Amino acid sequence: MRMLTVRQPWAALLVTGIKDVENRSWVTPYRGRLLIHAGLKTDAEGFELMEELGVALDGPLLRGAIVGSVNLVEIRQDSTSPWARPGENHWLVTDARPAVTPMAAVGALGLRPAPAGWTKAFAA
Repeated sequence: MRMLTVRQPWAALLVTGIKDVENRSWVTPYRGRLLIHAGLKTDAEGFELMEELGVALDGPLLRGAIVGSVNLVEIRQDSTSPWARPGENHWLVTDARPAVTPMAAVGALGLRPAPAGWTKAFAA
């Protein structure tokens, strides 16, 4: 299992299944389940795009925690999703699963192995 740090509100949009594309400047050969870690910083552009698209999220946006997971199925540059940014690599994701109990974790750049005990975030 791999983990990716994403700024809010992008992280919440991904794990609720609202956002079906994660934009990255780089590619990876990895495909499969990907833990989404909400970084400590937020991205104002995300809130602006949410407003443009008429999208709202419930509750507080957690930061510094594993907030859910998605399935990374493909990376391309021509997605027609409203979340896809031109000139970026579009990581196409499906099967969003919010964490049952978000788990505090330290973020980092790139994909990295999931931290020990990550399954507790998804246990009922």
